Amino acid sequence: MTHALTRLLLAAVLCAPALALAQPVPAAHPAYDPLKTFAPLTLPAPATSYRGGDGAPGPDYWQNRADYQIDARLDPAARQLSASEVITYTNNSPAALGFLWIQLDQNIYRRDARSTAFGGRARSAFTDGYQLDAVEVDVGGHPAKAAYLVSDTRMKLTLPQAVRAKGGQVKVRIRYHYQVPGAFGGRTAWAPSANGEIFDIAQWYPRMAVYDDLRGWDTLPYIGNEFYLEYGSFDYAVTAPADMVVGGSGELRNAREVLSPAQQSRLAQARASDATVMIRSADDVAAEITTPPGAATKTWRFHMDNTRDVAFSASRAFVWDAARINLPGGKTSIAMSFYPAESGGAPAWGRSTEYLKHSVEAFSRRWAPYPWPAAVNVAGPVGAMEYPGILFDSVEDKGKTLFFLTAHEIGHTWFPMMVGFDERRDAWMDEGFNTFIDV
Repeated sequence: MTHALTRLLLAAVLCAPALALAQPVPAAHPAYDPLKTFAPLTLPAPATSYRGGDGAPGPDYWQNRADYQIDARLDPAARQLSASEVITYTNNSPAALGFLWIQLDQNIYRRDARSTAFGGRARSAFTDGYQLDAVEVDVGGHPAKAAYLVSDTRMKLTLPQAVRAKGGQVKVRIRYHYQVPGAFGGRTAWAPSANGEIFDIAQWYPRMAVYDDLRGWDTLPYIGNEFYLEYGSFDYAVTAPADMVVGGSGELRNAREVLSPAQQSRLAQARASDATVMIRSADDVAAEITTPPGAATKTWRFHMDNTRDVAFSASRAFVWDAARINLPGGKTSIAMSFYPAESGGAPAWGRSTEYLKHSVEAFSRRWAPYPWPAAVNVAGPVGAMEYPGILFDSVEDKGKTLFFLTAHEIGHTWFPMMVGFDERRDAWMDEGFNTFIDV
């Protein structure tokens, strides 16, 4: 410390009492008023016949529905996903709808995306987002070209005839393709592993925006935040090279077509086992990747009910293990983990299924039974992200970190996958409720 700085500090100390005396004396603390402390809660929306004053559904509550049929093809050499989808949209609202809004999340990776203007979202790489090959609406039972306008991560689709209120339906058909982003994708990406690339595929299909009684159409752009989605059923198929394994949301419907007899037997064993059963071992991976596939591709078919979204992951490098999940009332589900061989072993992903099984069983006892036929944990390029029935965690996770992330991400099944809400406007509910149930 210099002499000059010493003198300055000494002067400050000597002047402090005088400065203190010069300050005004604070007023006496006001008397405690419990009526102000516990004032009546004013909610942001008044009670209606749709929602009560506490937010609970009222006698005229309604919710629209979106059911999806999707056929997708993954080309790992070109890093491209192409697909066709049919959305069956049911309008349960009291108003006829002359247009629809559809979310195009992949457009966030475009160079001109709105999200690039927000701090902290700078990218060094981009894609061209969704390439829409055809957009059609059924008219009189036949597909007809539809008029649409794309704005950032949203598409407004003008209908040739309004979909009627209180139960009217319309079918929207979309063919599209896009480049799967690399590691810069964040929540959907591909990356190499020792035995082949891993593709974590999420937010991969045009999906309906929500129309509700609070604001009508929810047209907030996607800028990398969370979601607000309609519920429905999904039938989706993923065609990939025959040496790739696909793990996805929901139930695998055609195991006999895509699994060997030995793998089918092990999967059946896992459904009845509290101990983890190896479906595809590291030795299997090593043997299979050196053997040319007998067929060029395989198509994996999945089904999931009462969900607002689905995601999947695919790789030729995946080790796959599974175990039974015991649910209240004697029901069961299955916990499954997919990971590259180098991420295996007891200190790391070798215990993933054990962690997942424990978490689902504990949350099911404490809160509500897990609702879906499978819970899947994937080790890949996307770290710590949740979708209905499937979790994306990092290939590098291990030990206590992997246990915590598995419990936390599957905890999102309850909030917001089952108890849905608008995560974009009320983000605190997403992590807040889930953090509460984790402890």
